[in-house]
Amino acid sequence: MKTSFSLTVWAARCRGSNTNCLYPDERTATDAETLKRIVANDHTFIRFKNNYRSEANFIYTDVLVVDCDNTHSDDPKDWITREDIVEEFADVAMLIYTSRNHMKSKEGKAPRPKYHVIFFIDRITDPVKYKRLLKRVQEVYPYFDDNAQDAARFFYGNPDAEVYYQPGVLSLSMFFDEDGFANMDREIREGSRNSTMFKWAVRSMKRYGNTAESKECFYRQAERCVPPLDDEELQSIWRSANKYYKRIAAQPDYVSPEVYNAKGSILWEEPIPFSRYAMARFPVEALPKDIADYVTAVAESTQTPVDMAGVVSISVLSVCLQGKYRVRGKADWFEPLNTYALAIAPPSERKSAVQHMMLKPINEYEYQYNQRNAALVEGSKMRKRVLERRQKAVEDQVAKGKADAEEMEKIAREISEFEEILPMQLYVDDITTEKLVSVISANHGRAALISSEGGIFDTLAGIYTKNVNIDVMLKGYSGDPIRVDRIGRESECVMDPALTVLLMAQPNVIADVLNNATFRGRDLTARFLYCMPISFVGSRRFQSKPVTDEVYHRYERLVINLLEDEYPKKPEIITLSDDAEKMLTAFAEEIEPKLVTDYAELADWAGKLVGNTLRLSGLLCRASSYRSHEFLDAPEPLIVEGPTMENAILLGRYFLNHAQAAYSVLPEDAAFKKASRILAMLKERKLKEFDRRAAMRFCRSFKTAAEIQPVLDFLDDYGYIARLPEKTMSQGRPPLPRYAVNPWVETGFVPFVTLLSERQ
Repeated sequence: MKTSFSLTVWAARCRGSNTNCLYPDERTATDAETLKRIVANDHTFIRFKNNYRSEANFIYTDVLVVDCDNTHSDDPKDWITREDIVEEFADVAMLIYTSRNHMKSKEGKAPRPKYHVIFFIDRITDPVKYKRLLKRVQEVYPYFDDNAQDAARFFYGNPDAEVYYQPGVLSLSMFFDEDGFANMDREIREGSRNSTMFKWAVRSMKRYGNTAESKECFYRQAERCVPPLDDEELQSIWRSANKYYKRIAAQPDYVSPEVYNAKGSILWEEPIPFSRYAMARFPVEALPKDIADYVTAVAESTQTPVDMAGVVSISVLSVCLQGKYRVRGKADWFEPLNTYALAIAPPSERKSAVQHMMLKPINEYEYQYNQRNAALVEGSKMRKRVLERRQKAVEDQVAKGKADAEEMEKIAREISEFEEILPMQLYVDDITTEKLVSVISANHGRAALISSEGGIFDTLAGIYTKNVNIDVMLKGYSGDPIRVDRIGRESECVMDPALTVLLMAQPNVIADVLNNATFRGRDLTARFLYCMPISFVGSRRFQSKPVTDEVYHRYERLVINLLEDEYPKKPEIITLSDDAEKMLTAFAEEIEPKLVTDYAELADWAGKLVGNTLRLSGLLCRASSYRSHEFLDAPEPLIVEGPTMENAILLGRYFLNHAQAAYSVLPEDAAFKKASRILAMLKERKLKEFDRRAAMRFCRSFKTAAEIQPVLDFLDDYGYIARLPEKTMSQGRPPLPRYAVNPWVETGFVPFVTLLSERQ
């Protein structure tokens, strides 16, 4: 028997890491022993651009890998063995190797066989096609794990893997030919009889059920076998296929033979998404553990989406670290560590409560500092007043000719050297742009604007005054110099301003902000990280788990450690490791071509995503370490390692998803909003069929048939509903249009657009 093969594997330089995305070591396995050595480390069988694992970087693969974890039953008699798989896929070339949890207890369940099965296929270069093939295999053979359906899959290393190779004349592409009914006249040759007849039995039952008709069809096809299979073997194949058919029939999306064969029946498919973007979950695991634990606890205590506390935590890091550090992306590219964030949530979402809990250590630190230094602050005020009086007195003496140049120079020098000690003010809330400039200047170029309301946008839009200075928001983000002009005093220039902005606004704000020509034209909107959490209103528990003292104190300790970092004359530089730099490069190269395709509608925002991601990596890097502030302790240089950059990119992808959703909520998307409103009604009422009058009765915002009919046609075109055939009537008024509802509406629709409250 042939025992050699050729299989390309891309291996990582680590084992057991679910955060690693780099697989730089390209290896070729030609026998079982070689493959065993390669799979000792984490690995993948897909070639990715720059060896960085992501669906966007998918180049090609020659194999399809599925898992058999035997989680379907706790009865050993039901477990699928390697021999079962081999028998199932007779004549198919494949490799089977044990996973790291093979015959090990996991999650309290008894040890059981667990395998990775590698099928050789025709080369695939499209990740969508890969996932489609994977799904087809899992549907027909339900014992293969259907939880892993991504096209960027990796496998944990297992140095104890047992490897089995089955040579075969068929690839999976040849074996898994869905057009089996079209090949009825072909002979079924020895070597493929068992597998072909098994497929035929399953397909017959999918079409006719486990009936005499499907069995007759099965035996009719068995006549094509050359040489014939004996009756006992055919019976065995039929029983095996029936077993798998029962599992298929138990799946939620199963189409019964009655429906399948009904004349004029509707065979539903997943509709075309019109709300465009499924809302990504906030990757709380990307945050440092002490922050992640507190974010999770706050979300549980307040019964709010974890997104809100998560986004505030990033702003907290920005407040603590802005002006102290810069992160270097490449030789001539540096980013500061301040961020702008905008969380969109309807009223009664407990935005203020979340903000208060996340800012608690900052507020307490500021209060304690000002208490300790109250005397120094007051003394500084007195000193300032004395200098001002002396200056006035000297000016009067000069005017009278009683003071010389030396005395003038002396008081001028004292005033220039005087540094006023001010109370600590780490952030402001309701403020004008003019006052914000003053705050930045008074705080040595640093300030933060944090508010649970979006009123600052009204100010910036010039609702309250015509003298609006949007430059402070633009330059505070980028670090460009800000000139400060005061009446009666010389102009000042803040050379490296750093401004943090966190706004938690109601949904009706977003359309105004993104549709404002000044905001968008000058790239103000492009600077924000957007967050649009799914509402919990209506499903919140009154009795929730409070935040424990231990979780809070760990978070508090970290925040205070960051606050105690001194402001250097020049910001400390955070650098990237080689792995981190490769990851960022791959991410940038992934994003760039999409600025004119996938992300064209928000190219202004997406063009800044890589820079924002770099900022996030710097924040995570410093927050992941504890620095001593003892006088003699020299801190270790800060380096963004690969896992940290991977976490930053996870956050970047989250914000990209939510920015896409935010940018889609513009006035021209009125059709999407109207359609979403109807779908939300259908989902709430669990309607299977309805007519136009019922839709108008349940959605009272539609006043006329002429208004609602285009929306129903829209939903029909997109596959959410289907117009039913009209009954023929000899006389009288024609019947109202009736529609069937795609089952997906009840099970899979998340009406995020409807969460955006209608404009008041």
